[in-house]
Amino acid sequence: MTNQLFDKIPAFDKSGLDSVMKNVSLVARTNQTVGTEMADYTKQSFEHGSATMKKLAEAKTPQGAMEIQAEFMKASYERMVAQAKLVGGLYAELAKEIGKPLEGLANIKLPAAN
Repeated sequence: MTNQLFDKIPAFDKSGLDSVMKNVSLVARTNQTVGTEMADYTKQSFEHGSATMKKLAEAKTPQGAMEIQAEFMKASYERMVAQAKLVGGLYAELAKEIGKPLEGLANIKLPAAN
């Protein structure tokens, strides 16, 4: 019964090592992509903030300044949500790829505990 679980796990031989190395490579590539995306996001955020500060300095009325600030907050929120979806999607894809070898194990029924 419990042996079914261990019978389905492949022996840790060259193919097992290849699988581990592939997963390590996938993690490294995903982290590199996320790092690049976050660096771009940070740069764009800084530029957006700087442009907004210039607009605020030129605002003629308190109402105008509040409108500029509201636009900045809305755009910042929308960009943050888009960035979170992008990064979340990258890590979701990574999890899917890493989990592929374990898909067959999910169908094994373990004996009931007494």
